[in-house]
Amino acid sequence: MFRAAADVDEATWARGRGWALCFGLMAEHHYGDTCGNGTNPVPASVGRRAVAEVLAQAHPDHVSG
Repeated sequence: MFRAAADVDEATWARGRGWALCFGLMAEHHYGDTCGNGTNPVPASVGRRAVAEVLAQAHPDHVSG
């Protein structure tokens, strides 16, 4: 739905997925319990969600959750 509204070519969409993956991993690393300080769970969960969405698009058989 968002992709259709964005109306961008495949290369632009791929770069956007790369940025989402980058910032998602950084947020989880910095704010999450596993590697970070665990003091701010909201951006950590947003980061995990971004990573899950990117992986789901890269591998349609991947089940996010």
